[in-house]
Amino acid sequence: MKANELLLQNLLDVNPRTGIIKLHDKRMALISVEALGILRTDLINTLGKDRAKGFLMRYGWACGNKAGESLREEYEWKSIKELVLAGPSMHTLEGIVTVEPDILEIEGDKLYFTGHWKNSFEVGNHIDEQGIDREAICWTLIGYASGYLTKVFGKEVVAYEKYCRGKGDSACYFVAKTVAHSEEEHLKDLRYYKAESLQSVLEDMYMEIEQLNKDIVESEKVQNELTELFLEDKDINEITTRVGSILGRSIVIDHLTEVYSSYFKCAEDRKTYDKWIKSGVVTKRYDDLFFESFSIKSHKVSLGRLTVIGDEKLDQREQLIINRALMVFTIQMYHQRKITESLWQRREDFFGELIENRIVDDALLNRQAAIFGFKPGEPNWLIAINVLPKEKRGDVLGFLTKKYSCLDVFTKDGYIVMIVPKNSNPNIEDYMSSILEEILVSLPDVKVYSGSGQLADTIQKMRISYLDATRLCDFVQLTYPMGSRHAAFKELEPMMMFLKGSDPQELIRFYSETIGELVEYDCENQGNLLITLKTYLDNNGNLQQTADELHLSIAGLRYRIERIESLSGIDLKTGAGRFECQLATKIYFALQVMSNIKK
Repeated sequence: MKANELLLQNLLDVNPRTGIIKLHDKRMALISVEALGILRTDLINTLGKDRAKGFLMRYGWACGNKAGESLREEYEWKSIKELVLAGPSMHTLEGIVTVEPDILEIEGDKLYFTGHWKNSFEVGNHIDEQGIDREAICWTLIGYASGYLTKVFGKEVVAYEKYCRGKGDSACYFVAKTVAHSEEEHLKDLRYYKAESLQSVLEDMYMEIEQLNKDIVESEKVQNELTELFLEDKDINEITTRVGSILGRSIVIDHLTEVYSSYFKCAEDRKTYDKWIKSGVVTKRYDDLFFESFSIKSHKVSLGRLTVIGDEKLDQREQLIINRALMVFTIQMYHQRKITESLWQRREDFFGELIENRIVDDALLNRQAAIFGFKPGEPNWLIAINVLPKEKRGDVLGFLTKKYSCLDVFTKDGYIVMIVPKNSNPNIEDYMSSILEEILVSLPDVKVYSGSGQLADTIQKMRISYLDATRLCDFVQLTYPMGSRHAAFKELEPMMMFLKGSDPQELIRFYSETIGELVEYDCENQGNLLITLKTYLDNNGNLQQTADELHLSIAGLRYRIERIESLSGIDLKTGAGRFECQLATKIYFALQVMSNIKK
């Protein structure tokens, strides 16, 4: 017999009186594909996709194996190839799928068979209920092909889908091979054909649910314990230590590279964590340890990061405990943030009144100053800091508050303000350099512009120092918008008189229009006309003194001066001309001072 001679009317025996349908003397039943689809969906939702896949593949394998047994015993086949091809014909007649064979090769004990599956009810149901998947999903078809071919060929055969509409391919295409001639990657599905009853699957799931319930109860107890510690006003370090002890793992809470709290199970974990942070590479595996991080957020505001370190990945119990602990950490850190913000606001209000000289009662001043640990009788510097983007200002403020907890740090008029006592930091320029460097290391995605005012040795001078600091901050930001910079009053004191009374943009325009051509000429030709002009002006236009200082001849100096006058369009022989150039060079070299300040 040939495979194409299989006809449905010759195979079925339908008794209309009893309603019994037989195929090869085996009773059959007509079931709608909608009902099969509901069963399939329920299995996935109840057992999970992996277990449902195994169940349906075993079901398909049993159907195919029984079909192969019936066809082999019922008819005499012209060849083994016809018996193999009878399987696709039978599968099509059953209404499950349209099978179109493509390649069939049989050589001794080796079988290679491919073909197309069309009109698969499994694909339609899966896409409607589950959407496009990451893997092939015609599980009963794969099982049917594997079971049928194993029975009729007499050797173990495994089928798989090379393409599947269920995972986004244009068509379903199967490949079947004898196990002995299959690649290792295609043998992984053999585990699904092992005998496993639905009862055993459900028992396994029951055990998992029972264990999950135990883990939930334990995690709830942990949350209650941590909540009690929080309500008892215990430090965050104590809660971190408790979580680490329960898990038997190292725990670190950090934010913007600053560690808030930590518990290290051993010294080796601490060393590995330090190396992991310094590497700057976000990875879950480092030096044979697992690093699993969780965000601590409230109202979309990042409060920090919880990192768990251990020899193995977190299991279900540990995940639940961590999730519970995160709730407590979030509440505690949000509460601490609100307290800190309230303190920032009180400091801002107090120092706003202080800077604006609104506190006229000395007793009130001393009382309020004592609250913040501020000593109004000591000389101080005021530093003004601006941050871009503005959304990062809070992060910088938090960093400075934690890093420089001994200083008064607050916000005013959009600036972050720091009050630095002279006694503890005699060199304000170096101090500002270190502050800027630390900010940029911890927050590399921000730009920071800062200025420090003149030393304020009295309360009354604090306002002047504050205004100087803010003007310098604005001037630095305007002059060097592309990168972080800072400047101190001492370095730009000659410029402050202009900054106080002029628009910084106007100063830059004036310098550019007056000596801009000279600057460009020197840059393009590696010249020194600007130095010549500065020296000439410093010597009040005395040619001999200027020539001696520059080691030039009088004739050479005259040539340079003529060139300067030609490029600038200014007559240096007049007092007005020399004054304009004097002012422009002061502005230029002040900018050069700022550009040479160590970042």
